[in-house]
Formats: sequence, C-alpha cells, structure tokens
Amino acid sequence: MSEYTTVYLRHKNMPLLKKKEHPSHEECQSQSKEDLMKVIREIDEYNKQVAKSLGCKLFYLTTTPSRELTVLPCSPSPSVLTNVLLEEVLCFYKEEIEHCKKAIAKNKEDIAKLEVRIAKTTVDLYDKINKEIDNCYENIDFEEEELEHYQFLYNKFSFLEGIIGDESNSKNYELIYTKY
Repeated sequence: MSEYTTVYLRHKNMPLLKKKEHPSHEECQSQSKEDLMKVIREIDEYNKQVAKSLGCKLFYLTTTPSRELTVLPCSPSPSVLTNVLLEEVLCFYKEEIEHCKKAIAKNKEDIAKLEVRIAKTTVDLYDKINKEIDNCYENIDFEEEELEHYQFLYNKFSFLEGIIGDESNSKNYELIYTKY
C-alpha cells in the first residue's frame, strides 16, 4: 500500500485546525436527507478552512511499500515536523543512499572478477558468466535509479532543514506534515 506525505510551511500564529470526518453510516441513517446534506456541507466548509490553516504546501511524496518512509509516523491530521523528526528522516535517506552506493560498488567488483574469469574460461562457461555479468549490470541500473530517487528525497528534506534552521524563520514558522 502506498503512503502519501505532504509537507507544509505555516506561520505559527495561525491556528492549526484538525480535519473533521464525515458522519458514519449509522449517523447518516439516523438523520433526514436535508439535515445530512447540511452537516456534510458544514464539514466540507470547515475542512476548507483546515486546508488554509496548513499554510504553504512545499511538496508531496508518494511512497510504495519498498520505499516507505518509516521514520515519519502516520498522521492524517497535521502534525509538526520537529527538528528531531527531520533529522531522523535525513539519517534514513543517508543510510539508503549509502546502501545504494555500496550495492553499486559491489556489483562493479563482481563484474571485474567475472571479466577476469571469462578471459580464462572455456566456451562452455562463457554464456553462464556473461549472464552473471548482465545481471550485475541490471542490478547497477536498478541501484542507480534507487540512488537518484533517495538523493532527490534527501535534497527535499535537506531544503526543509535549511528553512527551519534559519533562526528568523524558526521563530515565526514551523513545518507540518500529513501522512496517510
């Protein structure tokens, strides 16, 4: 299942409103159609104000289960992205970047070893070793894509650190996020 994370920059003086949910199925059945429509309109109007209270949307991320941002807790209602959480996110992406770099280096080492073997091998083993080399190149391509993706996300969160790290910004502004 995918996760959706949105990060906002908001002024601290503006009240942060919590989103209201629509009535449950049981609640809907106990009300008349007119009353129900009125309640839904009121909730929708209120939720528009919630969206305004979030501030300026900086970016939106979609992550898949293989690329989950596990260090950031799920929070459908707006939550403050603290410096501690932001540092954990940056560390998470640094680790992922290092993992990708090591995997690429390992595959390059494997290719070098296989190329030495292929020069000394018989024709019978040539195809097998060549397939192993092709697999290493495929792994490198995959890891390079992952590396690019994680570097992109690291840069986004590093940008946030720059915003909130500025003392004049941190006095008046805060970062918030939603994740569901």
